[in-house]
Amino acid sequence: MAKGKKRAQVTEPTREELSAFAYQPTGAEGFDTEKPFGSQSYKHMKGLLMQRVNPSRYVHSISVAKTARKLARAYGYDSHVARMAGLLHDWDKALLPAQLQQRISDFDLNVSPDVVSGMPWVLHGPTAAAALRRDFPSFGEEVFQAIDRHTVGAPDMGPLDMIVFVADKIEPTHDVAEYKRLYKQIGIMSLEELFYAVLKEGMSYLVRAGKPISYDSVTVWNWYNGAKPQEK
Repeated sequence: MAKGKKRAQVTEPTREELSAFAYQPTGAEGFDTEKPFGSQSYKHMKGLLMQRVNPSRYVHSISVAKTARKLARAYGYDSHVARMAGLLHDWDKALLPAQLQQRISDFDLNVSPDVVSGMPWVLHGPTAAAALRRDFPSFGEEVFQAIDRHTVGAPDMGPLDMIVFVADKIEPTHDVAEYKRLYKQIGIMSLEELFYAVLKEGMSYLVRAGKPISYDSVTVWNWYNGAKPQEK
């Protein structure tokens, strides 16, 4: 840098600016619909994601994508599909609570009223799935379902559902001791066992922190508490 030349200042967009941008439909121009999980499509979606979330959320999303790919390779799932689902899981994270609630209405999504009114911070999963289904339908229902379920989970989770749910929690930028321990169990524990352990830690945190737990979360916990893998 030449002497005396000042470095250009980069101003990060405000939460309101990000949310206003993220609320608009996303054009698919430049997206390879023939190869939705290829390298070019992944690069394209990374660029779009960078415009709609803050820097720390973007770093988290990239880490979730990498962790989802690692999980997929360990458990015999398509790593390209898992990587894309992990990248996009927080697609609607920048939206404000009122925008998330409006999306639920606009897309006519089946979400419990107690969650819509009292816990809007978990709505970005189903709203992101709906928005991506509208704008990028070639990703397919399995990806949309995994994104939908990554916040609360669901009874009878499929492999990609579990991969994205687990990756979101144990990706390496999360400074939680139990999640760091579970990250090291990839390929050692079964995917079902790993998912159950992550679910259990999440529920335990909510109880310890005195945070509200939705009826949907309780339903998921009860289902897996009855159907968890048997200890050997």
